[in-house]
Parts: sequence; structure tokens; C-alpha cells
Amino acid sequence: MSECGWLSDRIPAVALGRAEWTQQEVQHLSECRACQQEWEVVRAASRLGESLVPAADPEATAASVLHRLRRNREAGRRRRGAWGFAGFAAAAAVVAALWTGGADRQLDRGPEGASVVAGQLAIPLPELEILQPAELDSVLQMLDEPSAAAASADEPDLRDLNSDELERVLDSWEG
Repeated sequence: MSECGWLSDRIPAVALGRAEWTQQEVQHLSECRACQQEWEVVRAASRLGESLVPAADPEATAASVLHRLRRNREAGRRRRGAWGFAGFAAAAAVVAALWTGGADRQLDRGPEGASVVAGQLAIPLPELEILQPAELDSVLQMLDEPSAAAASADEPDLRDLNSDELERVLDSWEG
């Protein structure tokens, strides 16, 4: 191995303070321009980290991360609890409205209230637009009454029909 190769292998150890130059190596370093340049590059590289701020303590960083995770988990539990409470409150309000009959009282307003409710329908019924309010109220009251055409106890049930009769009923429904 040449003297330059030997010196090149020893430069990192000397730069880190693990070894010292011998008298022969100092003499070669003072005479060889290539070895001087390599020595300068290694010394400059070893000084690069001196101005850096020391790294954060890994234990403190881990503790900080764990604390934040706990805090986020607790906040999530509080949010879920709040939503659960809001859902429970909404269900209680619905039960209270049904229990007190609030929904029935709002719909049972009499003839003058019926036309107001019918006026708020979002269903387009052009046939009903030509009716006077009194006529419209009578139509709405007829809709609320039980139908005379409803199945009574004397009429047969669909399960009582034979296959021919059932086929005729289905054909009449299809139009």
C-alpha cells in the first residue's frame, strides 16, 4: 500500500480523535498536496455538526406524544358522550310529544285549520285548485272518515280465493 493510501485510511481516525499522526505521516502530509486536500475536507466535514442544536430528549418527546394521544382520546369520549346525550334528549322529546298527544292536537284544528294545513301541502293537485275552501274541507273530511268500501267481515279475504279468482283480481289491478 502506498503512503497516500495508508494516510487516507488513517485520516478519519485522526479527525475523530481516536489516533494521532506519526512523524512520518506529518512529513508526508506537509509534502503531498492531494493528502492535504483530503485532510482539509475531512476536518471541515467533522466541524459541520458543531453549530447544531442538540437533538430533543427522546423520552420527553415520547411522553409529550403519549400525553397528546391521551388528551385526544378523552376529547373523543366527551364528543361521543355529548352526541349520545343529544340523541337521548331528542328521543325523549319525541316520546314526550307522543305521550302528551301533541301531534294529534296540531292536526285537529277544525275546518278552518284544515284548509290551512291543506294549503301547506307540497303535493301538486291541480284538480283541487278549482274547489272553494268549504268544498275542499268536505273532501278532506271525507278522506279522514273510514271508507265504506273497506273490507268488512263478510267480504272474502285474498287467502280465501281460488287460483282463478285470484288471477282475475290480479288482472283487474294491472288495468
